[in-house]
Amino acid sequence: MTSSPLVRRGGNILVLAGLALLVASALLAGPSLVPYVTSRLQLVPAQNAAPAAAPAADETGPLLAATDVPFAPAGVSSTATVPRPVATAVFRSPTRIVLPAVGVDAVVVPSSWELVDVDGSTQRMWTVPEARLAGWHEDSAPLGIPGNTVISGHNWPQDAAFRDLYLTEPGDPVILYAGGTPFVYRVARVLLLPEAGQPLQVRQENARYIQPTSDERVTLVTCHPYGQLTHRLIVIARPVDVVLPEQLP
Repeated sequence: MTSSPLVRRGGNILVLAGLALLVASALLAGPSLVPYVTSRLQLVPAQNAAPAAAPAADETGPLLAATDVPFAPAGVSSTATVPRPVATAVFRSPTRIVLPAVGVDAVVVPSSWELVDVDGSTQRMWTVPEARLAGWHEDSAPLGIPGNTVISGHNWPQDAAFRDLYLTEPGDPVILYAGGTPFVYRVARVLLLPEAGQPLQVRQENARYIQPTSDERVTLVTCHPYGQLTHRLIVIARPVDVVLPEQLP
């Protein structure tokens, strides 16, 4: 069975984006690569099956419904809430990302693609912002509407936007801003996928997580472990409808 052009193209984009992350980071960090001492992440075995289509809402495990996980910390009894922004035709691109549980707070800039020559074939490659910034894939969904909002970033050097993304756990809040308007999500899954040295078929399968979806979600992408390209770290978050104002940074 052969994969669809969309999935093959997505696989090429993710592979090339990963290479760009590694090369740019290597220029910043130099020869002193210090991996994490240990990783709490559980490796997702590589699959040899043909690449699947973009994941639907029920294909990514037990995603958390907004009503299942109230966005309230222990010991807080306030009933004041901030409703989720009403979906409109206004195009809301993310400008800031905050993950309070792991100390991530970064400016988000649009990330576009350019055509490059790879082994005699013209491919699309995502441009990667500088390490302290996160990049929103311009062909992914804006905020507040159904679709997959994809944001990628470096995990090194020390001031990299997604330096500590590997510490994220299911249930952690993810707050994205479009200007001054917050959109709150909660982590549903954290995936560690083998990438470097894997067959093209496996890398194409990994790429399905950045493909468009019919449900609203945020997908965060970086490399793992620190300073290496051996694995792809993917965090999937789902929207939360109502939040407490004191929880917004």
